Amino acid sequence: MKPFLLIPAVVSAFLWLSAPAFSAVYDVGPGRVHEELNQVPFDDLGPGDQVRIHYRKEPYRSRIVLRRSGTRAQPIVIMGVPNQGRRPVIDGRNAVVFQEWAEWNPGRYLIRIGYDTTADHIHIRNLTLRHANNTEWTIVNNEKINYTANAAGIWIMKGRDITIANCLIYSCGNGILTWHAPDVSHLTIKNSIILNNGNHADPSSDQEHNVYLGAAKTLVEGCYFGKPYANGQNLKERGMDTVIRYNWIEDGNNRQLDLVDYKGYKKADAYVYGNVLIQGTRAQNYNMIHWGGDGGHSRSGTLYLFNNTIIGRHPRARYIDVQYADCRVDMRNNIFMGTGTLWNNVGTINGSNNWFSSGIVLPDWIFLGIKGMNPGFLMGMEKQYWYLPLPGSSVVNAGMGNTPLPVKYMPKLSGGKVKRPVFLGMDIGAYEYSAKARIKD
Repeated sequence: MKPFLLIPAVVSAFLWLSAPAFSAVYDVGPGRVHEELNQVPFDDLGPGDQVRIHYRKEPYRSRIVLRRSGTRAQPIVIMGVPNQGRRPVIDGRNAVVFQEWAEWNPGRYLIRIGYDTTADHIHIRNLTLRHANNTEWTIVNNEKINYTANAAGIWIMKGRDITIANCLIYSCGNGILTWHAPDVSHLTIKNSIILNNGNHADPSSDQEHNVYLGAAKTLVEGCYFGKPYANGQNLKERGMDTVIRYNWIEDGNNRQLDLVDYKGYKKADAYVYGNVLIQGTRAQNYNMIHWGGDGGHSRSGTLYLFNNTIIGRHPRARYIDVQYADCRVDMRNNIFMGTGTLWNNVGTINGSNNWFSSGIVLPDWIFLGIKGMNPGFLMGMEKQYWYLPLPGSSVVNAGMGNTPLPVKYMPKLSGGKVKRPVFLGMDIGAYEYSAKARIKD
């Protein structure tokens, strides 16, 4: 039964014709009608419905399956209501399964979207999700069941137009895991902090990741990706027409970006721009960006790589590792700082207006940009400002304005993005000179 109508009972004929249904708000938390998540009728949600989960000191310990769809104009919203900046926590440790449909493969997720039905137009925001990993347990029919190694904070099986925003996701097997199109498409992950996800029982495993994405038309923007728990990738992706922009991605032991194949997509481009990418100091894999495939099938597309600041910390760092000969890399306005080798000489690479540290080995048959000892960063200040250009830096106004997509913002270390101020010309890298005041937390 829906407890609270957002639309008044008396409405104009226009509203009556245009509104597909009355919408409900379910407030969950101390002193509310619903004090626990298992009191919310998740299987009855409809377009425009909201589940508002209020912060409390004790985490919520219920797992959720979303099987109903909203509409583009009226999505179903699952949202935290923070208290003084503290997000409400849904904790997988001893979390209870309370929905009938949650019993299928119960060790795989904290929140699942879709299964037997498609759950389209879902928004999840302002939540902390944690502890769905293989050292923790969930309760199903009063029985303790171990989470699987690849359990996810959010597992999207069937859903289109899904948005995950302003969430903190950590200590899961995979922070976010998705299936492929046509089951999953038009996914947005934004302004979130994702770290410490991986195989908690086997720190040597490289099969679980901060995020593992396969959808068509995925957008990842304004996020902070920190060190995964084990040896998985920071961001692993098998999608099509993917955009990864304005993120701070750092400290993974494996690749920071692993952009590989799914045989159901004939050609799959990706756009990676406006990011800070920093190799982990203890990297087990010295390749930073992997492009093209890993399962015997080529992605057969182009990686458009522009206006990124890419920092190698391994003495043998390889910044771009291409898997197949029919894969291309188009690189413009990037800063590559460190030592090692730019590329593994597989596929095709081209571009211009990049800046490279003098210790990076480049192909000798193509001119991709300039070399230098130091790009001229602030560095000595607090970390958020490390990679901003100083006055007189060789990267200031040295970029090309013709980029595959417009570069409008810059990443924040804490997650989020700020407007990029371009004056005389585009700077090389993720940041513009004189942007310090704009990115202050």
